Amino acid sequence: MKFGKYLRNNMISRYEEIYIDYKGLKKLLMDLGAIEEERKSKQAKQPHGNNNNNNNNKNYILQFQASQQVSDRNSKFLLSVWNQFQKVDRFIQDNEKDLSSKSNYMESSKDAQLIIACIKEIEELQSFVQLNLDGFRKILKKFDKKFTITIGHEYFKNMIYSHFQAKISVLNYYNTKLSNIYSLYFGDPEELKNSERSESGVFSFCMDEQE
Repeated sequence: MKFGKYLRNNMISRYEEIYIDYKGLKKLLMDLGAIEEERKSKQAKQPHGNNNNNNNNKNYILQFQASQQVSDRNSKFLLSVWNQFQKVDRFIQDNEKDLSSKSNYMESSKDAQLIIACIKEIEELQSFVQLNLDGFRKILKKFDKKFTITIGHEYFKNMIYSHFQAKISVLNYYNTKLSNIYSLYFGDPEELKNSERSESGVFSFCMDEQE
């Protein structure tokens, strides 16, 4: 299954507009690829004269222009990725603050349903983060493959992966905290959660085998 379809099938519907715009980034990548092919085609058709000095000057200009175009291409794509990252991250941060307040309240609450509802909210947010993380990894891998570069991998590793992993760790902390509170008063929270979890189908991710 292609990742774009996988993303659509596994989105939490009420968060739909906040996920990475994978389709839009993929289209931008194809458009930039077409521009690159056109540039290479024009360069290959350039006439070659006999004057070495003129040729050297012309080659230098062409190389400079090509370098500038590559830089512009990379900047345009990575800026679009960054804008998507900021959109997703703002949503995560807003929900993270809300969950912090809720988890503090739950420490003194003995409302089993309320605690379970909060745990499910955390798990939905965990799945949201993970699916977006996979989306950024996929699109940046395509970027590198399209232009035979490694900047996408470096960008993902340094700008996205570590940041989202930190968010996942925070959510895991809240999940464990609330599960422990529930267990203290009511027993195993999995028994109640499992009775409804089959209806959602948004908590599993098997990404390694997907293209």
